[in-house]
Amino acid sequence: MSKRILVVEDDNSIRELLVELLQSEGYEVASAVNGLEGLKSLQTQPQPDLILIDLMMPVMDGYSFRTEQMKHPIWSKIPVVVMSAEANAKEKMKNFSITAFLSKPVELDTILKTVEMYS
Repeated sequence: MSKRILVVEDDNSIRELLVELLQSEGYEVASAVNGLEGLKSLQTQPQPDLILIDLMMPVMDGYSFRTEQMKHPIWSKIPVVVMSAEANAKEKMKNFSITAFLSKPVELDTILKTVEMYS
Protein backbone atom coordinates (compact mmCIF):
# COMPACT_ATOMS: atom_id res chain seq x y z
CA MET A 1 0.00 0.00 0.00
CA SER A 2 1.46 3.34 -0.98
CA LYS A 3 1.87 6.16 1.49
CA ARG A 4 -0.11 9.37 1.10
CA ILE A 5 1.63 12.75 1.22
CA LEU A 6 0.00 16.18 1.34
CA VAL A 7 2.16 18.94 -0.18
CA VAL A 8 1.16 22.49 0.85
CA GLU A 9 3.22 24.98 -1.15
CA ASP A 10 2.23 28.23 -2.87
CA ASP A 11 5.07 28.26 -5.41
CA ASN A 12 3.69 26.41 -8.45
CA SER A 13 7.04 25.18 -9.74
CA ILE A 14 8.15 23.87 -6.34
CA ARG A 15 4.76 22.25 -5.66
CA GLU A 16 4.68 20.57 -9.08
CA LEU A 17 8.27 19.36 -8.71
CA LEU A 18 7.52 17.86 -5.28
CA VAL A 19 4.35 16.17 -6.54
CA GLU A 20 6.17 14.72 -9.54
CA LEU A 21 9.15 13.61 -7.45
CA LEU A 22 7.03 11.91 -4.81
CA GLN A 23 4.72 10.25 -7.33
CA SER A 24 7.75 8.89 -9.20
CA GLU A 25 8.79 7.24 -5.91
CA GLY A 26 5.37 5.56 -5.58
CA TYR A 27 3.66 7.93 -3.14
CA GLU A 28 0.06 9.05 -3.52
CA VAL A 29 0.22 12.84 -3.47
CA ALA A 30 -2.38 15.52 -2.85
CA SER A 31 -1.40 19.16 -3.07
CA ALA A 32 -2.66 22.56 -1.95
CA VAL A 33 -1.56 26.12 -2.73
CA ASN A 34 -2.03 27.48 0.82
CA GLY A 35 -2.88 26.43 4.35
CA LEU A 36 -6.63 26.91 3.89
CA GLU A 37 -6.65 24.57 0.89
CA GLY A 38 -4.49 22.18 2.91
CA LEU A 39 -7.11 22.08 5.67
CA LYS A 40 -9.85 21.52 3.08
CA SER A 41 -7.79 18.64 1.70
CA LEU A 42 -7.59 17.09 5.18
CA GLN A 43 -11.40 17.31 5.36
CA THR A 44 -12.13 15.87 1.91
CA GLN A 45 -9.24 13.56 0.95
CA PRO A 46 -8.00 10.34 2.54
CA GLN A 47 -5.79 11.18 5.51
CA PRO A 48 -2.14 11.65 4.53
CA ASP A 49 0.69 9.80 6.25
CA LEU A 50 2.80 12.97 6.12
CA ILE A 51 2.40 16.68 5.39
CA LEU A 52 5.13 18.68 3.64
CA ILE A 53 4.41 22.38 4.13
CA ASP A 54 5.88 25.77 3.34
CA LEU A 55 5.50 28.55 5.92
CA MET A 56 5.20 31.74 3.89
CA MET A 57 2.02 31.49 1.83
CA PRO A 58 -0.90 33.79 1.01
CA VAL A 59 -4.43 33.25 2.41
CA MET A 60 -3.23 30.99 5.27
CA ASP A 61 0.42 30.50 6.14
CA GLY A 62 2.06 27.37 7.52
CA TYR A 63 1.94 28.64 11.11
CA SER A 64 -1.85 29.12 10.97
CA PHE A 65 -2.29 25.78 9.20
CA ARG A 66 -0.33 23.97 11.91
CA THR A 67 -2.26 25.80 14.65
CA GLU A 68 -5.56 24.61 13.16
CA GLN A 69 -4.21 21.11 12.48
CA MET A 70 -3.11 20.72 16.10
CA LYS A 71 -6.67 21.42 17.34
CA HIS A 72 -8.02 18.32 15.59
CA PRO A 73 -7.52 15.04 17.51
CA ILE A 74 -6.79 12.93 14.42
CA TRP A 75 -5.03 15.48 12.19
CA SER A 76 -2.70 16.49 15.02
CA LYS A 77 -1.08 13.04 14.86
CA ILE A 78 -0.02 13.45 11.19
CA PRO A 79 3.74 14.10 10.98
CA VAL A 80 4.60 17.54 9.55
CA VAL A 81 7.80 18.44 7.71
CA VAL A 82 8.25 22.18 7.29
CA MET A 83 10.24 23.55 4.35
CA SER A 84 11.10 27.23 4.55
CA ALA A 85 13.60 29.87 3.56
CA GLU A 86 12.26 32.24 6.23
CA ALA A 87 14.90 33.54 8.62
CA ASN A 88 14.49 32.11 12.15
CA ALA A 89 11.70 29.80 10.96
CA LYS A 90 13.19 26.74 12.65
CA GLU A 91 13.29 28.61 15.96
CA LYS A 92 9.73 29.91 15.50
CA MET A 93 8.43 26.38 14.79
CA LYS A 94 9.68 24.94 18.11
CA ASN A 95 6.27 25.50 19.71
CA PHE A 96 4.42 23.85 16.83
CA SER A 97 5.46 20.22 17.44
CA ILE A 98 6.74 19.65 13.93
CA THR A 99 8.44 16.41 12.93
CA ALA A 100 11.29 17.90 10.88
CA PHE A 101 12.48 21.20 9.42
CA LEU A 102 14.19 21.61 6.05
CA SER A 103 15.76 24.92 5.03
CA LYS A 104 15.08 25.99 1.46
CA PRO A 105 16.55 25.44 -0.99
CA VAL A 106 16.31 21.73 -0.19
CA GLU A 107 18.10 19.01 -2.13
CA LEU A 108 15.68 16.50 -3.68
CA ASP A 109 17.56 13.60 -2.05
CA THR A 110 17.08 15.23 1.35
CA ILE A 111 13.35 15.57 0.74
CA LEU A 112 13.04 11.94 -0.27
CA LYS A 113 15.08 10.69 2.70
CA THR A 114 13.01 12.82 5.08
CA VAL A 115 9.69 11.67 3.61
CA GLU A 116 10.83 8.05 3.75
CA MET A 117 11.93 8.43 7.36
CA TYR A 118 8.72 9.97 8.68
CA SER A 119 5.89 8.64 6.50
